[in-house]
Amino acid sequence: FSPPTPPCLHSPTCLYGEFTVAGNRKVRYAVSLTESELIVQRLTSTPVGRNKVVLSLEDCVGCRAYRQHDNADPAAYLAAYFYPLRRRWVSSGVSRQRVEQCFRLAGLQDPRANLEEAEKWARAVRERCARQQHPGDGDELPRSCRLMLLVNPQSGKGQALALYNSHIQRMLNEAGIPHTLVITERQNHARELMREADLSQWDAFVILSGDGLLWEVINGLLERPDWEKAIRTPLGILPGGSGNALAASIHHYSG
Repeated sequence: FSPPTPPCLHSPTCLYGEFTVAGNRKVRYAVSLTESELIVQRLTSTPVGRNKVVLSLEDCVGCRAYRQHDNADPAAYLAAYFYPLRRRWVSSGVSRQRVEQCFRLAGLQDPRANLEEAEKWARAVRERCARQQHPGDGDELPRSCRLMLLVNPQSGKGQALALYNSHIQRMLNEAGIPHTLVITERQNHARELMREADLSQWDAFVILSGDGLLWEVINGLLERPDWEKAIRTPLGILPGGSGNALAASIHHYSG
């Protein structure tokens, strides 16, 4: 074995540990957390570069610590979720692809101590992610965003709700973002909802649909007595329609 040297061994803000991965207890990995990266290296005699994965914390959406339901297993687990940009081979564009890193921490026989260690790591990852993604906010973690997510079940030839169930729900859970799902039932349902909504309960509205549902949401906000304040509520659009021209344009012009 040729264990790697922790990249910031003398820094009080760096964590280093050796764990196995979930599903394989035989191979150990050296894991280093710096201010900007999570570095994972398999402990093996193979040349270092071939077994090393470097993940930017700017691409990390969440990290959690947990124990499995098996009481006989004292281990705790640490799961971090990344969505780095990857170039597509079939086109000249790029897209984000999900990468999950899940480690098993079983250094002690005490399950509670293992979980505390995993929670220490998860907290450190989230803090560094916040500093990378929200520079200038100090050490305080941003408050979790409360989302209303509106889905038109007819969009995308009826596939919008399936997209939520298969992808979006998991992503929001990984990021630790509480949300309320609203499935629209008729034309102008979202428009009426926006006119009457208590905006103090929501930080943002996200629309999973084609272009039409966003049109309803914007018009509903503009029809409120407090429309000047209401229209400043952040809006997000997830492409769930057939064409998705508006979502594509927003993503393109925002980089």
